[in-house]
Formats: sequence, structure tokens, C-alpha cells
Amino acid sequence: MPEPLFDRPLMPRRPTPDYLPYEFHHRAFTPAQCNRIVGLGRTRPDGRAELEGADGGAVDDLGIRDSVTAWLPPGPDTDWIYEKLAVVAERANRRYGFELTGFEEDLQFTTYDRPGAFYTWHQDGLDSPVSHRKLSLVLQLDDPADYRGAELQFFEVAEDYDDEHLDAFTEASTRRGTVVVFPSFEYHRVLPLRDGRRHSLVAWVSGPPFR
Repeated sequence: MPEPLFDRPLMPRRPTPDYLPYEFHHRAFTPAQCNRIVGLGRTRPDGRAELEGADGGAVDDLGIRDSVTAWLPPGPDTDWIYEKLAVVAERANRRYGFELTGFEEDLQFTTYDRPGAFYTWHQDGLDSPVSHRKLSLVLQLDDPADYRGAELQFFEVAEDYDDEHLDAFTEASTRRGTVVVFPSFEYHRVLPLRDGRRHSLVAWVSGPPFR
């Protein structure tokens, strides 16, 4: 008869940092590099953002999202972006300990281009057809003085933070060159743009679906 499980030695486990729904990685990109990415994004074909339905088809619903997206695939002019984001993802994953395989999707260059542009509460991953997404990375490309609104928020931030902590979060999350990293199952949103124009670069790091 096999020994009871509780009598067997447990596998050694490396201690990990406390769980947080997001991490800030400040100065991951320089202002010059942010300008370069914006320039690249503006050269790509774009269109109003669409969501992917459960059957793999496009769902165009401005009640959920209103923004413009373009795509930056790997290539001679973009490989450096993927490489820098990979370093950030590896550093952040020391906290989360997810099994990651890499970037399976092109980078998404997103523009909130008109007053009222927004993205309501959503998850980037967990359910099919995006269950392979494990970590989401959002790079802030603009000086926060150039726009008002369109702030990235997490559910915990919106529900639990008092005004002082909310202001601190907003200041930190909108610093130019900052990458905000979070598990793709975390609910988040982009508040309506009030003025100006906000650009961001979104990446997803994939891995085996959670079980």
C-alpha cells in the first residue's frame, strides 16, 4: 500500500514575492524610444478596434471599446522592442511564477484618439480563444501632460484605493516609458479620454492555459 501523501517529503519550493495585481517597471523605455515606437505605429494600417468572439470571429461593439489599433509584427525594425519587453516580462514573472513560452501575438499599437474613447472592464486572457495569454504588458508612450483621461485602472484600484492612493497610482502608471505588467486574468479598464491623444503599446506573453 502506498504511503499517505502527508508522510512523504514535500518538494522544495522557492519563495516568491507577495502577489500583486500589477507591477510598474519605470524607465523601461526612453523618451526617444517611445517616439520611435509611435512613429512605427503610425506607419502601420490601422482601424477601429474589434474584439474576438468565442467562435473566433470579430465582434465590433463600441459599447465595449472605442480605440484605434495597429499591429507591429516581429521584424528588423521591431525586434528590439520585443527584446526589451521580454526582459521586463522575465523580471515581472519572478513574482508570478507562470509557465511562459513567449510572444505568440504581434504587438498592439493602440490609440485613444477622440474624446470619449475608452475600453470598459475586461480580461485579456483566461477564457478561450485567449486562454494562452498569461502576462499582459502595457507601455505608456506619451507624456501625461499631452492628454487627459484614458487612464489604465485595475478593479482593485477602482474599488479599494482612497483618493490619495488613486492619485499615486495614476501618476505612476502614466509615466512615459513605464511598462505596467499584470496577469492577463486581472480585470482592468481604460477610462474615457477627455482631451488630447493617448498612445500605448500592448503585448501578451503566452503559456499553457491555466488548469
